[in-house]
Amino acid sequence: MTQRERFLAIIHGEAIDRIPYMFGGPRASTFAAWRRQGLSQEQQRTWGSFTGADGGMGIGKFFAGPWPGREEVVVREEGNRRIWRDAWGALREDAIDQPTEGFATRRYLEYPVKSRADWEAIRPHFDPHAPERTEPIAAHQAAPSLNPDGYRHHPAGGVHWSKLVERCNSADVPVKCSFAGPYWAIRDLCGMEGLSVMFYDQPDLVHEMFEYWTWFVTEIFDEPLREIKVDEFVLSEDMAFKKQAMMSPPLIREFLLPQYRTLYAFFKERGVEALTMDSDGYNNQILDVLYPEVLDGINPIEIAAGNDPEEILQHYPGIFIHGGVDKRELARSRERLRAEVRTRYETAWRHGTYIPCTDHGVPPDIPLRNFLYYVELARGFCTGEELDCYEPPCVLERELGPIEKMFDHRSAIARAYGEE
Repeated sequence: MTQRERFLAIIHGEAIDRIPYMFGGPRASTFAAWRRQGLSQEQQRTWGSFTGADGGMGIGKFFAGPWPGREEVVVREEGNRRIWRDAWGALREDAIDQPTEGFATRRYLEYPVKSRADWEAIRPHFDPHAPERTEPIAAHQAAPSLNPDGYRHHPAGGVHWSKLVERCNSADVPVKCSFAGPYWAIRDLCGMEGLSVMFYDQPDLVHEMFEYWTWFVTEIFDEPLREIKVDEFVLSEDMAFKKQAMMSPPLIREFLLPQYRTLYAFFKERGVEALTMDSDGYNNQILDVLYPEVLDGINPIEIAAGNDPEEILQHYPGIFIHGGVDKRELARSRERLRAEVRTRYETAWRHGTYIPCTDHGVPPDIPLRNFLYYVELARGFCTGEELDCYEPPCVLERELGPIEKMFDHRSAIARAYGEE
């Protein structure tokens, strides 16, 4: 089977020759830490081939933020802290000297949308037909930014979707796309607390904003999805935390379900095989309302939040999930690491619509040698090695250089706040 055939078979619960090699994506801060643990520049550059991970393809550049963005303004700086307004109009506090690459320390103090007047003022900045949403721009065209990690900032570079049609449609790897869903987008404008209050105090405005965003998504992707066959489209929502969702089931049913009905029909009419949601936190309340009517799956199945892949697959038959390997266990002993990974692959082989990988981005407190042990262990389990007794050869570890320094999250946090 090709990687794409295998991925589609898992989505549909069909027989496979092996489970896809998916392990999880290290953050920039993680690579920075691992470079001090013996990872070479070349190994980082070729990380996918170094670990033997299966591949995938995107369908080009799509920008979900305000365009043009508002002018950034510094309000004040004190020690290692900067209070400023970003391109969205949000007032935020950031560490000026970030502790390590990719380890962004930020706090939002005020969000731009609190009323209908605020919404009407910012809505023109969300024109789905602005060419800059899909057209690559050069580095000199991008506005300078105080943003320490580029999050929510218009990126330079990228590829227009029209340049990728033939490559995507003939690819032997899965073709995927992700974009902000209604909850994520409107929360970015109102803040979680602000939006939560607006559900009750300004429900008509929330309905209007959710409906607008649904239209915004369909307008942006209408033409690309008529030309490109997409296997998985991921709506990013991050709408849950530990043990419950950020919207109650009645609120999901009233505000979100109608929008997902529109979006699900839109994506299915354009041949998307699986519409899934990316949501950290505990997701069962979300699934109780949205699955299977308007969702095919969800990820990353964060274990610390109370999710259980086995329970999800039993309770929601046919659901497609990926994730569910507790990243905390990868930072501990190899015995605990092995027990965690074994459990997830046993579940995956039993149910068939599950691809195990880390339950979020790979953080820098996971030692590099632990992660490479996990990679080789997972590859063996993917191909059907005996769950109870297989031990990987650990060849990747022997290709590393010496350890200079291990990552210490406490000192990194203290450095971010100028407390060292």
